[in-house]
Amino acid sequence: MHNILRKISKIIFNNIYPSTCIGCDSVLDKYDKKDGVCLSCKRKIKMVGSNTCYKCGTPIKSTVSEYCDDCKRKKHSFNQCKSVFQYIGPMKKSMYRFKYGNRRSYGETYAHFALEKYGAWIRSNNIEVIIPVPMYKPKVKKRGYNQAEVFADALGRFSGIPVEKRIISRKKNTAPMKQLNSVQRVKNLQNAFKLSDNDVKFRKVLVVDDIYTTGTTIDEISKNLALIGITEVYGLCVCTGESS
Repeated sequence: MHNILRKISKIIFNNIYPSTCIGCDSVLDKYDKKDGVCLSCKRKIKMVGSNTCYKCGTPIKSTVSEYCDDCKRKKHSFNQCKSVFQYIGPMKKSMYRFKYGNRRSYGETYAHFALEKYGAWIRSNNIEVIIPVPMYKPKVKKRGYNQAEVFADALGRFSGIPVEKRIISRKKNTAPMKQLNSVQRVKNLQNAFKLSDNDVKFRKVLVVDDIYTTGTTIDEISKNLALIGITEVYGLCVCTGESS
C-alpha cells in the first residue's frame, strides 16, 4: 500500500510540476525526460571537451599546452578541478534559473551529466565525501536554498558518496565574485569560512559549486580544509568559462 501511495504521489507531483529542460525551461516530452534536455537545446548546449587545462579543467584553445595561462601564473591549493558544461548559450540562463529561479530540479540533470562524464575520475581519486561550497546563512534563508547543496545532494544520491555540510560554513556575507577582479576575489574571501571538526577524518574530498571562474573560492576552501587534515581536495562545477 505504501509503495502504491508513493507512486500516486509521484504521478500527481509530476503533473503539477512537470520536468523542464535545463536549457530553455520548456516542459519535456516523455522522450526527453530521461536526459533533462529538449532536442533543440541538445544541439546548443556545449559540454566541456577533452582539450582542457589539466589543473582547473577549463577549456583551452592551445593543443600543446597542458595548462591555461591562469594556472601557469598562480599555484592553486586544490588538486584538480573539472566542470561539466561550458558557460555559454543556454547554460547562462540555465545557471541563472538554477540559482535565482528556484529550478532546483535542474540539480538532478546536472548530476547525471556530471557522473556520466566524470564518474570514473571521481572513483579513481577515491573521493570519500562531497562538500558543497557553503552560502552565508541569511542569504540561504532569503533565497530558500543553496544551489551548490542541491547539486551536491543529487551527486550524493546517484553516486552513493556521502554529502557533508557541517565541516565548513560561510561566516560572513561576501560580495558576488563576478563583480570583482582576481585580487579583490582573494580579499573578499579572506576569513570568510568557519571550520568544524573533521570527526570522521576524511582525507579526500570533492568540493562542488555552480560556476568555476578563477578557482578562488575552491582555493580558499582547500586552504581551510588543510587545517583539519584534509589533504586532497578536488573540485567539480556545473559550468566553466573558456580560458586562454
